[in-house]
Amino acid sequence: MPVQDSHHRSKDRRFSIIVVPSGDNSRSKFFRLAPWHAVVIGVSTVALVVGIFIASLIYTPLGALLNIPNPELEFRYSKELIAVHQRLESLMGELVELREYNVKLRNVLGENVAATDTGVVALSSPRRATERTSATRDVEKAESPSVAARSAASTFYPLTMAAPQRNGEHRVVFPAILPSDGYLSRGFNPAIRHFGLDIAGKVGTPVVAAADGYVVFAGWTHEEGYVVILSHGDGFLTFYKHNQSLLKGSNIFVRRGEPIALLGNTGLTSYGPHLHFEIWKDGSPVDPEIYLLNIKS
Repeated sequence: MPVQDSHHRSKDRRFSIIVVPSGDNSRSKFFRLAPWHAVVIGVSTVALVVGIFIASLIYTPLGALLNIPNPELEFRYSKELIAVHQRLESLMGELVELREYNVKLRNVLGENVAATDTGVVALSSPRRATERTSATRDVEKAESPSVAARSAASTFYPLTMAAPQRNGEHRVVFPAILPSDGYLSRGFNPAIRHFGLDIAGKVGTPVVAAADGYVVFAGWTHEEGYVVILSHGDGFLTFYKHNQSLLKGSNIFVRRGEPIALLGNTGLTSYGPHLHFEIWKDGSPVDPEIYLLNIKS
């Protein structure tokens, strides 16, 4: 009996696969497979089928046809889409601000432009306020002294503004004064497109008008923060940039030394608390130190 039990345990457990051809002259073929062979073949077949299916989803249009939900991926992409949308809205707002700033500045410099849906377009080209023909001068000579004085005073300002009257006339007050307390941290250098003076100071220090003039722009710009522009007539403009806040609005006449803003650190191009001060003459920037009485460095 022990010998027989040993014989049964060692019995061959392999499977035989017989292939019978349909032709009469062909010989039958058979294959012997152990159980583990069948397991390997089955697993390999399943892996191959799964691999082909995944590759089809990735590299063929089949993946687009199958709507397979992925909450984590959808949440991540939705956050990215919201961030892009907010960035686009911010850029659109900055473009609108820059366009308005461009229109106001060009109008101050003597152009006649307006903002439309298609951009900034030029209207009729008005005669610059500082230009007077010989015929106009002849007419002024024939007028009464008070009329001639008022006519001369009006030429100091853009045509869209009325010159302030003081005993019938007003003249530009230059040289100018330093518009804020502080020290000169950077000078006029047109070679690097730095068209003014940087006056470093404490945030909240008053910024005053460098000379008598009209506020032609007072508002926010993306790169230069809160900006004030004064028109002084005779082709002079002064710019006050990177302010913390504004004290005056547009279309207001201010005297030399009158506070118009508070020194700050606003705008994309500001590197620290300071006032960027520019003087322009006839549409071109000039070195402010030429016109300043109390320059300190």
